[in-house]
Amino acid sequence: MRTLLVGMHRGLGTGRCAPVWNTIGEQAYLAGGPHGSAGFHHHTLLSMHRTDLRRAAVILAVACAVPCTPLTAQQPTTSLIPASAADTIEIIITARATDSVRIEKDRLLGDRRDAETRWAGFRDQAIRLEATISELKDAISAATAKEKLAKKDKRDADRIAALADKRRIERSLELVEARHEVREAQAEEARIHRDFLDASVRADDAELEIAERRDQVVPNDPSQRTAFEELTSRWLQAQRTRSARSNDLEDRRFKVVEAQIALLKRQRN
Repeated sequence: MRTLLVGMHRGLGTGRCAPVWNTIGEQAYLAGGPHGSAGFHHHTLLSMHRTDLRRAAVILAVACAVPCTPLTAQQPTTSLIPASAADTIEIIITARATDSVRIEKDRLLGDRRDAETRWAGFRDQAIRLEATISELKDAISAATAKEKLAKKDKRDADRIAALADKRRIERSLELVEARHEVREAQAEEARIHRDFLDASVRADDAELEIAERRDQVVPNDPSQRTAFEELTSRWLQAQRTRSARSNDLEDRRFKVVEAQIALLKRQRN
């Protein structure tokens, strides 16, 4: 009779449990043969209680019912890259209709001509004021010389008259210089405005080219993507220049207002 000594071993890659069998007789033989010093005899085997056999059978059934995880089983590898990582392309510009871009471009070209005219007018006025300033300074020098001569000759009436002329001329010079500062600021503002409009026209040209080639340059078509990105880059460069000129224009307009405030203060004094 065989005695069930229940054990478990992991089958290579099977995931199943198998019992380990041995016999008391085999143990006795290993200890000293059938009549060895271990004192195991054949009638001892027959006297083994039936309860022990049933208990061993239950243990075997439970052990074989429990699944075992193979030692060599490979766990599936999970990717750490989310699906959203593939969505990395963004359309920078969706060009307006060609008619809208052309209408705006025509308006900008008209504004540029006006800005050019304003710039030329303010520049000419500033030049004329510079000539006036030079004349007034010469007149002040002449009045000062006349005053000194009258004082030397002790001609008080002539000295007082020369001093009064000099003060009136100095007052005129102060106002003309303030007006000159306003014209200089206005001329610079008109020039920056012209540059801003030039940048705006270039931006519209780039957008117009994108709009006209919309059917040929499709963002989702890999073969056309390079051409589309080149056009978009030109448009973005023009937009950056336009933004920079816009900031300069606001700064110049601020300076125009400051010059006008200074002129008003001098006229009120």
